[in-house]
Amino acid sequence: MSRISLPRDGEPIRLIETRTGHRYRVVLDVAPAGAPRKQLTRTFDSLTEARRFVIDTRASMSAGTFTAPSSETVAELCGRWLESRRDVRPVTLEGYRNWLVPVLRHLGSRKVQDLAVRDVEELAVWLSACGGRRGQALGPKSVKSCLVALGQALDLAAREGTVNRNVAKLARRPRSRTRRGTDLQHWQPEEVLRFRTHADAHPLAASWRLTLSGMTRADVLGLRWSDIDLLDGVAHVSQGRVALDRADHVDDPKSEARRRAVPFETMHPGTVAALRALRARQEAARMAAGAAHDSQGMVVVDAMGRPVRPEWYSDEFRRVCVAAGVPTITLHSVRHSLAFWLHREGVAPA
Repeated sequence: MSRISLPRDGEPIRLIETRTGHRYRVVLDVAPAGAPRKQLTRTFDSLTEARRFVIDTRASMSAGTFTAPSSETVAELCGRWLESRRDVRPVTLEGYRNWLVPVLRHLGSRKVQDLAVRDVEELAVWLSACGGRRGQALGPKSVKSCLVALGQALDLAAREGTVNRNVAKLARRPRSRTRRGTDLQHWQPEEVLRFRTHADAHPLAASWRLTLSGMTRADVLGLRWSDIDLLDGVAHVSQGRVALDRADHVDDPKSEARRRAVPFETMHPGTVAALRALRARQEAARMAAGAAHDSQGMVVVDAMGRPVRPEWYSDEFRRVCVAAGVPTITLHSVRHSLAFWLHREGVAPA
């Protein structure tokens, strides 16, 4: 019978008997100082292997590179991270959730601790080739958004000690081809005026003028009649209506800089008259509909007084662009158009 080696006193190793014979079980405290107790248990066939494991683990703990084994998947981590983001606006959270959809489709079942830099770089290639909802390629900006969301989720794992580095931040990202400076999509001044002239015949003429005053879609759709000073021709922006997957959401402006007074009448004389005409039509519709009218005091509403969907407003804007014979740009690009016009006239856009 071979001699059985015994652990020394004080070693976190004990001899155990199993069906296959004697083995050595290591039980190590691996929680950082001040953190709740956490133990790591491993079983080895020989005392030499057990001691080597103890030495290596303690060395990595001292170096700050130790990570306790975890079976958490990327999908589970991202779910926990989304739940923890109570510090952001609902529309921002919805954006994170949408950007993670293709990421989880590709990596969701992988263990977080198994992820390598190469995996994230291969994810970027896959997203660029067929990461869209219908299998279409995603542009560099969309790929970057996906990787940023994954990187923030992995930041949580790094803070908790599940991983000792964030592989998403180490991976090379695709080059952005976003146009900058004077190449940004925008209208020339004469195109702004052509759009305004045509849009003045539209039922929402007043809202298009607010858009042409530099207000965002969220600003315009979140505007209440109580926010408008029809004497001075000023709109006071204090909230925004944004689109979420399940319903619209009214929230505070994206930043404090978005809380502002917009002098629309100074920028586009005649806007006060357009707003008065819009309010008169809404009042007539309310009287005609009676109790069925769902008036909420919003400026941009449908025939029954309900706020219009943000997506509908964007679609209608594109239709007006086509009818006016001007380039079809995004609503946000209207702000670029105004900024370039003001800059050309020597006026600070702000």
